[in-house]
Amino acid sequence: MERNLRAVLGILWVQICWVRGNNVEQSPSFLSLHEGTNSSLRCNFSIAMTTVQWFLQDPRGSLINLFYLAPGTKENGRLKSTFDSKERYSTLHISDAQLEDSGTYFCAASNYNQGKLIFGQGTKLSIKPNVTDPEPAVYQLKDPQSDNITLCLFTDFDSQTNVSQSASSEAFVSGNTVMDMKAMDSKSNGAIAWSNQTSFSCKDAFKKNASHPTSDVPCDAKLVEKSFETDMNLNFQNLSVMGLRILLLKVAGFNLLMTLRLWSS
Repeated sequence: MERNLRAVLGILWVQICWVRGNNVEQSPSFLSLHEGTNSSLRCNFSIAMTTVQWFLQDPRGSLINLFYLAPGTKENGRLKSTFDSKERYSTLHISDAQLEDSGTYFCAASNYNQGKLIFGQGTKLSIKPNVTDPEPAVYQLKDPQSDNITLCLFTDFDSQTNVSQSASSEAFVSGNTVMDMKAMDSKSNGAIAWSNQTSFSCKDAFKKNASHPTSDVPCDAKLVEKSFETDMNLNFQNLSVMGLRILLLKVAGFNLLMTLRLWSS
């Protein structure tokens, strides 16, 4: 609740303090980076400024203050910011970009005369994960009450694959979603498509919505499964854990009963 309140107050504060005009020009407006690469954001000022701040609005809406600096340079982990008051510009350098760096970055400047922050238009930063050894696969998930295909899962595809939303009424295709499996030190891309039309085909849907920058990358997935089944070994392990928990409860209950009988006697 407190985090949501801070996010709302932060957004309202940005909206109240926002000053439109040519005093602060921020570039680029959109930037897409691959994980592990470096890049810089820049703000140019048409008038003299005394202080500069950099903010990050994360995907959850929270506004985070990254830097507050007078003319000079500051570093914060993988981030580095420079403010040159004579040349009237400020930069934010991002090194070794990570998935958590995604969001919208704002620069804001102020001077003694105006006494308020002047915000730039913002830069939306998107980080693409590095997926090693991609093995694209399409799974068809069917409704047990119907023969129609209701949902398709496209997974483990390369980060350069662009899975866009379908504008047709036959199917809807979601955008790319990244799953970060830190325990296995790996990442995986995923997308879904669904429809209630009998002519809907998972393979055709993803072939239509996938595009690649080079012709030597095939569009078709290597594997198309007719159904998605759970792992039998995983099911057995889950049952084993449940059995051990039941046994532990019985032992604890028996010990408690014996203790109460000894006390009563």
